Amino acid sequence: MISEKSLFDRINSDSHGYSLHFDYVTLHYSILNSLQKMLNVRKGSLVTSEDYGIPDFSEFVSQFPDAINKLKLSIRDFLLSFEPRIQSVQITHEPDIDKPLELKFSVVTKVFVNDDVQNLSFETVLTSSGQAIVRS
Repeated sequence: MISEKSLFDRINSDSHGYSLHFDYVTLHYSILNSLQKMLNVRKGSLVTSEDYGIPDFSEFVSQFPDAINKLKLSIRDFLLSFEPRIQSVQITHEPDIDKPLELKFSVVTKVFVNDDVQNLSFETVLTSSGQAIVRS
């Protein structure tokens, strides 16, 4: 059974009780919080897991515009590998003429809770400084 909160959130929670009611809002924000943290880790920066993280954007600069598709695939594979609560990740690049140095992506995932399927959509902005901002 899927939990509304990540393991880290459950360990750090002040609440020790359980509820029979599944809270989809808590699940939504827990996943967004997890993705915000995940997408701000660069591949190779963790000694314990060299595959954890997304590639550094500077690796792709010389490959534009093909770099956008490579980055989308990297993000998709990373999310599917390291966030077990989500499945079926679809990523679309959303060009922003006003901010050409930022990459904006629309991400849609599916979360399966028992026999129920919930769609989770959010926007990810990769800034010129390398920071990822995730918002719903």
